[in-house]
Amino acid sequence: MTTSIKKVALITGAATGIGRAIAIRLAKDGIAIAINYIGDPTLANEVVKEIRDADGTAVAFEANVGAVPEIINLFDQVINEFGGIDIVVANAGIAKMGIPIAEVTEEDFDRINAVNYKGTYFVLQQAAKHVRNGGRIIQISSSSSLYPAAGLGIYAPSKAAGKVLTEILAQELGTRQISVNSVFPGPTRTPLMEKEASKEELERIGQSMNLGRMGEPEDIAGVVAFLAGPEGSWVNGQQIIANGGGRI
Repeated sequence: MTTSIKKVALITGAATGIGRAIAIRLAKDGIAIAINYIGDPTLANEVVKEIRDADGTAVAFEANVGAVPEIINLFDQVINEFGGIDIVVANAGIAKMGIPIAEVTEEDFDRINAVNYKGTYFVLQQAAKHVRNGGRIIQISSSSSLYPAAGLGIYAPSKAAGKVLTEILAQELGTRQISVNSVFPGPTRTPLMEKEASKEELERIGQSMNLGRMGEPEDIAGVVAFLAGPEGSWVNGQQIIANGGGRI
């Protein structure tokens, strides 16, 4: 078991994209990082190495957050390794964009919601059970659930549930001094986004934003670091829209 750790953060879906940036950012604040991934450990191990090379503490844990027994086992493993958990960032998610509701299949619906809704729900449930008093729970949603558009009939609703869960959990955990908040990223240049949209579409989205560019994973990581740090202690039950002022 790792000793002399002041705070421990578990980040789901932390091998790439926004989760990776959050892991690296929180590690810079002296927080020990539990990096959750699924499948090939290569990318997760690269994040672990980057954090350790900077004298941080990180361990990778495989778990499919679409399966409740694996979520439970993930929390057990992290607690066994570090002795407890102070911060949980429910970040894992998958996307399916550009499909009209009339063309959505039951298979697509179940696959997306298994991770984005069910997975988020039970990660938050385990966080509620295991985060130490005075800790932080941060759910990563999407601004597409606030500004829905055609073709987002699966993805946007699957991310919208996080808002309600955050508001409820903030009330349920307040007596333990645990804050619960959601972050709503706008279009962010991640491998997931680059897989779902063409280069031309990404350029069009960036040009349409108020600040003239798409978001970067580090933009979102900075917001999470604020909520996880001492300056964010009085923010609770809130939805932080981190989308550069766009309505997309």
